[in-house]
Amino acid sequence: MAMEKAAAENAEKAAPLKLLGSWASSYTHRVQLALRLKGLEFEYAEEDLGSKSEALLRNNPVYKKVPVLVLPDGRALAESAIILHYLDDAFPSARQLLPADPFDRAVARFWCHFSDDKLGPAVGAVFASTGEEQEAAVRQVHENLALLEAELREGAFKGRRFFGGDEVGFLDVVLGCGSYWLAVFEEVTGVQLVDADAFPLFHAWLRDFEAQEEVRETIPSVDRLLDYARGLRQMLLAMAAGAGAPADAPTAAPPSAAPPAPATADIAVDI
Repeated sequence: MAMEKAAAENAEKAAPLKLLGSWASSYTHRVQLALRLKGLEFEYAEEDLGSKSEALLRNNPVYKKVPVLVLPDGRALAESAIILHYLDDAFPSARQLLPADPFDRAVARFWCHFSDDKLGPAVGAVFASTGEEQEAAVRQVHENLALLEAELREGAFKGRRFFGGDEVGFLDVVLGCGSYWLAVFEEVTGVQLVDADAFPLFHAWLRDFEAQEEVRETIPSVDRLLDYARGLRQMLLAMAAGAGAPADAPTAAPPSAAPPAPATADIAVDI
C-alpha cells in the first residue's frame, strides 16, 4: 500500500504543472522564473485578460487574476508569492529559493512584503501620474530604493552577490521580476528612477540579475515592453483626466494601441 502511494505521488509530481498567465505580468514572470530555476517542467497558457477564460475564472474565483498554477490533479493555487512558497515546500529536492535559516527566511519574507506594499505602488504611481503628483511618487521610489541600498551596503544582505546569496533566491525573484520595468518606465515617462551613482549596489544587482540565463528566458524583449507601456500609460492618463472632468464634459477615449481596461487591473504597474 505504501509503495502504491509513493508511486502515485511520484507520478503526480512527474506530470507537468500548468501555469495560467499573461506575457506582460511581472507576477506571472515570478512563477515562470521560479519554475525554471527549480528545473520543473510546466505548460503555459496565455490568458486574454480582456476576455478571461473559463479555466481562469474557475481556478481563481476570488480574485480572477493571473498567475494561477494548476496542479496535475486539478487543484489550483493563485497569487505569485503563495505559489513560490508552495514550490519550495512541494519540491524540496529541487533548488530552494528561500534560505534554510528560519531568521533569514523571515527577513526575505519581510522584504518581499516591502516590495509589494511600498516599492511597487510607488513605482506604479510614477507611471500613472504627471506633474507634482509624479514628482512626489518619484521621491517615494527613491526613498524606498535607498532602504534597499542600505541593506545591501550594511544590512542583512551586505556582501552578497544576490539577495539570496551566491544564487538568485526568493527575494531576487520577487524584486527582480518587476525591476526590469524601471528602465521601461524611465523611457516612457522621462524621469530617472534608478541612478547608478545614488544606488550603485542596487543597480549592480539588477544588471547581474538581468544577465542570468533563466531571467533572459523569462522577461519579454524591451521593445515589446515599451510598446505595451506606452499604450498603457496613455490609457491610464486618459482615464484619470476623464475622472477629473466635470460630469457634462467629454472624456478622452483610450488610445487604440492600449490594452483593454480589464487587463490593467490584472497587470498592475508593479515592481
